[in-house]
Amino acid sequence: MAGHMLRGRNATIFALLCILFVYSALGRLFATTTPPWQNPDEPAHYNYIAHVATARQLPALQMGDYDATYLERLKAEKFPPDLPIDPVRYEYHQPPLYYLLAAPIYWLSQGQLIALRLFNVWLGACVVVLVFLCARAAAPGSPQIAVGAAAFAAFLPMHTALMASVNNDSLAELLIAGTVLALLRWQGMSAKGSAEGGRTYLLAAGILIGLGFLTKATAYILLPVALFVVISGSVWPGRDGENAVGELAARLALLTSPALLLGLPWWIRNSLLYGNLDILGLAWHDVVVSGQPTTAAWIAENGWGAYWERAWTFTSKSFWGVFGWLGVFMDARIYTALLILSALAAVGLLNRLWAKLQRSDWRWAEFATSPWLTLLLLWLATLAAYGWYNLGFIQHQGRYLFPALPAWSLLFAWGWWAVFERKASLTAGAVLLAGAAAHAALVAFSGGTADKWTLLLLGLAGLVMLANGLLFSRVPRLGEAADPGKTNRNPQGFSAGLRNEGGLRPILYICPFLGMVALDIAIPFLYIVPQLGS
Repeated sequence: MAGHMLRGRNATIFALLCILFVYSALGRLFATTTPPWQNPDEPAHYNYIAHVATARQLPALQMGDYDATYLERLKAEKFPPDLPIDPVRYEYHQPPLYYLLAAPIYWLSQGQLIALRLFNVWLGACVVVLVFLCARAAAPGSPQIAVGAAAFAAFLPMHTALMASVNNDSLAELLIAGTVLALLRWQGMSAKGSAEGGRTYLLAAGILIGLGFLTKATAYILLPVALFVVISGSVWPGRDGENAVGELAARLALLTSPALLLGLPWWIRNSLLYGNLDILGLAWHDVVVSGQPTTAAWIAENGWGAYWERAWTFTSKSFWGVFGWLGVFMDARIYTALLILSALAAVGLLNRLWAKLQRSDWRWAEFATSPWLTLLLLWLATLAAYGWYNLGFIQHQGRYLFPALPAWSLLFAWGWWAVFERKASLTAGAVLLAGAAAHAALVAFSGGTADKWTLLLLGLAGLVMLANGLLFSRVPRLGEAADPGKTNRNPQGFSAGLRNEGGLRPILYICPFLGMVALDIAIPFLYIVPQLGS
């Protein structure tokens, strides 16, 4: 039995190593084929690194660091060599940690852009590993779910391209995923009653949150998420009295003290530099970058209907992949296929969630102390931050949802695995076929011509789901726990988990990840280079 379990673990690790190898190759492909500066905000991030590396001090954001007219000229002329990028400095308000870490790469490579991009690819590989570990902590009995989550994080086209560009998102995502993992491990230790081990993970989470304060504003969502998780995990077990209150206070102190101590010097510096207690420099940044399209002005010109349509279409497309300075789109049929894939995963997810809620012994306290609460809070906090940012400026960019990548990846892998259960497959097939019929009827009613590719993709996916539900689906066996959040008494590796499944399920589960790899290989040659190359 021990040897069988060891072989299972080795298979899971081997699968992860294969994902990392392919991701590294894809990251290098994006880093070397994407023309210079043709990633969002890349010149501004590069100039920050160059300033730190050459001036040996942190920069300060000043009026004139954002010239909208000149930036638009650079993008329109595809960043020609005779137009310098030096005036593009509007990221100088950013926290310094990423740029300090990248400065040695700048020195060693003599400022080569490719070297800095590959540094980010390496950070992205660390993100993939942490996503895998988060999924293992949340679904310990389902190694195939963890491998699927890692594959999603590694091969999601927009994320792969983003990790191969110069920006501070890579380090911010790494710190966010590391904090989530520490919180998940704390929940596990707390459930076992190990106070000392739990304190170690809380301290680690506090340090990572503090480092996040020094990396990017998106990491600030970590503090309220962590506070809610710790308070919930301390209160819901039902302990009372002075000992419980004292333990909660000690836990909160371990979490918040290192975070606040690490962030405090940066906040004091910004307050003195920009004034008005502008501890993040964001208020001053809004003054400097005047000219960006505001939400209020855009709605006044185009209306609420157009706003919500843009919010949905551009966010969903750019989540999967809109490249360059968010002007290079893939073929419309690819977005349709990816939307169908998302819908199928959502059906599987909702089916599993409904089954869990139907349990007679389900209790809120069970969820309030589970890993799924941490992931849900991260997801909700990221959505809230995205919505808050778009209250001021039109920034419907899917990459702003990537701070919740541990949650997105696990939810996709869990939902995609679950959709091949009989009930979920039949539901998904019926929904997709009904969607195809509704699309055709709506177009016919409006007097237009139905998109044959949309009908074909909806119909084909619906028929595959119906066939799986009627002919091939089986009850999960030893390879998968009945609930990904529950430990399997017979843990097995990734290959065993797939091998124990009958029918098409193992093949279909792997298909979207292989499809993403193929898409990642094609994107630079079909879209980026032809549209952005000189």
